[in-house]
Amino acid sequence: GELCFLPNSTGLPTRDLVKYWLSHLQSIHSVESQVRIPMQPPAHGLLFVFSGPSGAGKNTIMDTVMDSETYLQQLPTATTRAMRDNEAQGREHEFVDEAEFRQLILDKALIEWQIIHDKGVYGVPRRTVQQIIREHQIRVADVDVLGAMALKQEFNGHVVLIFVQPPDKATLEERLRERPDVSSERDLQTRLRRADFEMSFAAEYDHVIVNRDGCLDESVAQAQQIIQHAIQDPPPLYGHPMGWAPEAIHYVVTPVVVQDGQVLQHEDDFPAIDVPPGRLPYEAVRDYLKSGAGIEVEPTRRNADKRVVDIGFEPPQLVHTSSDNGVIDQNMIYILKPVTPVSTLPPSWSLAPIGSVHLDEALEQLLLQTSGDLQLD
Repeated sequence: GELCFLPNSTGLPTRDLVKYWLSHLQSIHSVESQVRIPMQPPAHGLLFVFSGPSGAGKNTIMDTVMDSETYLQQLPTATTRAMRDNEAQGREHEFVDEAEFRQLILDKALIEWQIIHDKGVYGVPRRTVQQIIREHQIRVADVDVLGAMALKQEFNGHVVLIFVQPPDKATLEERLRERPDVSSERDLQTRLRRADFEMSFAAEYDHVIVNRDGCLDESVAQAQQIIQHAIQDPPPLYGHPMGWAPEAIHYVVTPVVVQDGQVLQHEDDFPAIDVPPGRLPYEAVRDYLKSGAGIEVEPTRRNADKRVVDIGFEPPQLVHTSSDNGVIDQNMIYILKPVTPVSTLPPSWSLAPIGSVHLDEALEQLLLQTSGDLQLD
């Protein structure tokens, strides 16, 4: 066959440029395949993150875009669930056992993690995103709003955030009522409250796609345009775009324990707890409340007691990240409830009405989301 000279204006070493092309040519399964490959690698690695409430259509849009733009590959995440017959190690996921996943959290090697369908833990390994950057790869991922914020904050211009939302709440409600996994009015209201929380982050995204009924092709075309434009003209980089060193990250946990419209306070504030070595964040907050306040707590997430994964993997519901003198403080906020009603507390501990406590907007939205379980006023 004829020799083909690959264009290279990126500054990539020849070895890395060849790796880029080989990684994309692997998606060609036959001579007849109609594969679209960008003529030039992007100036730097790119991760396109799709988020949006359940029922918005983000997975349909993302999957359709991946089918048509076959140079796009999904970001492999770490998971404890079993590998399926059509999967390969390191392609869809990095399959690990619970002990290995625990070590990833302890080593601060995950950007975020979640329990999905109460049966498996999933997380985004920092090294996977760093590999995208080093090798000028183009990847896509479906990540919830908190994970998306964490990715953007750490990797800035290497991450392009795309939020998919319905045209209005009435349309979202209609779509959710048609889903087989929404089996009761309580399920529906829980998802609608979650949608309110998620849509409060839309303004933080680089792009918003309003996915209207009957307009899937239009939404897909908009997503394709966003991706192709970013490849041709990537966002600027700033700060430390290769991500943070795990040794610079400091985990703190803050429990928000709610009972009958009141929240637990220590010395008139929410306690902030340093996570000790060898303990997961949820284990640290549970240990602290048992020894300090004498109360047992449990997650507010529904069916948390029926999960087959270790409860210690419980992820935070909100994360506030700040930086000072090279130290990255990640404050992980857990909304919890007592296992048994609290009637007495040690000195310096109290239950205060929620209305008397200052809450930021995101935490207030989360409390409203769980109001059905927490009996908020």
